[in-house]
Amino acid sequence: MRKFILTISALALTYISTAQITVAGVSPQSIVANYAHTWADPANAWGSPDFTVPGTFIQDTLKLADDGTPGLNAQGNPVSASGCNSLAPGSLAGKIAVVFRGDGPATTAIGACQFGVKALNAQNAGAIGVIIINRDETSEGFNMGAGTSGANVTIPVVMINLVDGESIVAEMANGPVVMFLGNKIGLYPNDVSLNANKAFAPKGGMIHSLLAQNGTEFNFEVGANISNQGNLAQTTTSLNAKITSPTGATVYDNTVSNLSMNAADTTGIDVYPGQVNSFPAFSMANYPQGTYTLTYTADVGAADDYPNDNVLEFTFTINDSLFSYSAIDTATNAMSANNFYRPTDNTSTYSICTVLQDPNASRVGAIGLYFAATSAAGTTLDGEEMLLSLFTWDDVFTDLDDVNFPANDSWTLNEVTSGNYTYTSDLQGKVVYGSFSNQIALNDNQRYLACVQTVNLDVYLGHGSQNYTWNTDYYKQPLFPIESDTDRFPIGFGSDLPSALGIALINKNNIGLGEESTISGMAYPNPTTDIVTISIEGEGVASLTVTDVAGRVAMTNQVDLKAGQAELNIANLEVGVYIFNVVLENGKTAQFNVVKK
Repeated sequence: MRKFILTISALALTYISTAQITVAGVSPQSIVANYAHTWADPANAWGSPDFTVPGTFIQDTLKLADDGTPGLNAQGNPVSASGCNSLAPGSLAGKIAVVFRGDGPATTAIGACQFGVKALNAQNAGAIGVIIINRDETSEGFNMGAGTSGANVTIPVVMINLVDGESIVAEMANGPVVMFLGNKIGLYPNDVSLNANKAFAPKGGMIHSLLAQNGTEFNFEVGANISNQGNLAQTTTSLNAKITSPTGATVYDNTVSNLSMNAADTTGIDVYPGQVNSFPAFSMANYPQGTYTLTYTADVGAADDYPNDNVLEFTFTINDSLFSYSAIDTATNAMSANNFYRPTDNTSTYSICTVLQDPNASRVGAIGLYFAATSAAGTTLDGEEMLLSLFTWDDVFTDLDDVNFPANDSWTLNEVTSGNYTYTSDLQGKVVYGSFSNQIALNDNQRYLACVQTVNLDVYLGHGSQNYTWNTDYYKQPLFPIESDTDRFPIGFGSDLPSALGIALINKNNIGLGEESTISGMAYPNPTTDIVTISIEGEGVASLTVTDVAGRVAMTNQVDLKAGQAELNIANLEVGVYIFNVVLENGKTAQFNVVKK
């Protein structure tokens, strides 16, 4: 298949590690897990060991670097553990050093400290490896540059995200913490493995219920690759695929058994449509609203010596408010937006987009977009304006392999509606909603492209984490393109990085209940923890319905607007993003987002 991936890097480019390159907790049990990471690859000017070579690894106890510098960084972590200054000789002897990434940007002493400098200082203090904890609590990794010192670093260096890193450091205060960094092929006798790059995900993360009324309208292929990372041949391996409904009931359960693989068979076996081993496609007679979970489980037929990579999970949510390839964040009930990127050589416009093409699209209308953004250190989103657009994509092509697929600079796009969203506060990383100026009824089988665009080079747009690599290879459709300086890239940063962009949809019969009946509204403070003031162009008693972004009703109430304002206590709502729908006695309506923190 022809590839159209935007190959330039991003501010916080997540490295989706292959199954054999692992950063994992060994002990105590509380930190036993595989951690998303990036690593110092010799191909990128590091002198560190090559983790792509089987059996290249280290495993030992962690120790926090300490150069005695007083103070805390912006994340509240000790500056003394930033690794930017020389460390006492032997102070990290035989340990895996843990250091924090600096505050940045490079205008500060800590921000100017290169990754290679941190690693070299730890190496000179006797460390056998380095774990750098990123300052970003939402991204899962970072594209580490070797800088001027990286070539002199001969020990392994990895980076993990802030949330995982702080959890590990907290556990270090309770006693020794042991971690594994490296390539585990051939390391264990019994070790079968799954890889998210080689597994079917559902055909979307959040699917509008009007586009999924039965199994003929919404269905998808199920399958995954299972490999043998161990040093023993296996003959009784199995792969199970199970889907549970929003109530927890099992609605799909199939197993392929007695799979045979040679020792260290990293190619493995594809359980794939049309192959010797395959699963039936998934469909249901109807789809109750809520979140469904697809789980793949590999079983070696005995005790697996490394079970941490035996399970993969994907989710999809049937809802009545939006369509998105990004899955739901179950902690907030909002669309997941846990990574933020922009092309490094971008100079003017940058957009993330979502493709929607459905044989039943005429049932719905598009009214706006959900998205999230962050900004560079030292800058704010307050007052930032984003352009929202919905296009018909009128190039005629079958799939990404079609010779008629347009070049990156010549897509035929016709704008059918647009809008603007202006941040009224610094909602870093929060999912927000912006409406189109006109609500647009969609047409069956028409390919649409919805995009949010920034012209600020300090703004980074949100991406989710559901992996669509096999989906793209099999269905061969563009899903979440990216625009950079007017060029468009149909696979964006890669099929494993879906844009966190949701198209807000309504029943077509509700379109235009008119735009004259829509009035402006807002809430403050926003975000808030308990009391929020609603401000609307209206007076008197109004009905309020609060829903999460999956369409579930979280609260209903009546509010008495005086001088256009009313206070509301939302302390009982869970943390997350909520949509406030206010209907006045005269029928006029207002809709706006509120972030509960």
